[in-house]
Amino acid sequence: MTPTITTPLPTVPRPKPARRPTTLLFAYGATLNPDHIMVRLCRPKPVAVARLTDYALAFYGYSAVWDGGVETLVDQPGTEVWGVLYELSATELDRFDAWQGVKLDGGGSYFHYPVEVIDENGRALDALFHRKTEMGPPRSPSRDYLDFIIAGARARGLPATHIDALATIASVPPSYPVPMAQTDLTTLASKLGCAC
Repeated sequence: MTPTITTPLPTVPRPKPARRPTTLLFAYGATLNPDHIMVRLCRPKPVAVARLTDYALAFYGYSAVWDGGVETLVDQPGTEVWGVLYELSATELDRFDAWQGVKLDGGGSYFHYPVEVIDENGRALDALFHRKTEMGPPRSPSRDYLDFIIAGARARGLPATHIDALATIASVPPSYPVPMAQTDLTTLASKLGCAC
């Protein structure tokens, strides 16, 4: 039998897969706190401190975890809220959405709300934040919850004027030790794994 001689086909370099788009999430309130965000996301990447104009931090409804009102941002012309921008991959955003109860049909606890924020260098950036779907009645946060938010604002280097304004928000002492479900959150996070 005569051996067959084959000529190898020329190889063409494979194009690198396109990088999946990332999203800038404007974090405010409890999501500023590294202890809070690290449970929900493995290694969130804070990229900038930023401010959102014509919005204010407010508390509505009830959180059994913190025994008080739950944070959201509300339209309020002439005011501003400071926060931090996290750059999230599509997977990280999906994971965080699951924690926040975001649903694509709008039936979850929060939904994506697109905004333009301004970073410390004056650049305007497109971002989104999680906004409560149903507000419920206005309700003061527990003192411990507000302290947790303030600790996060300090950890992220937000302006002192913003931190001082947070400290003036009316709060109430919790009627039981909070956060009530902290252990459960940590356990659940470990079950979800960390592929970030």
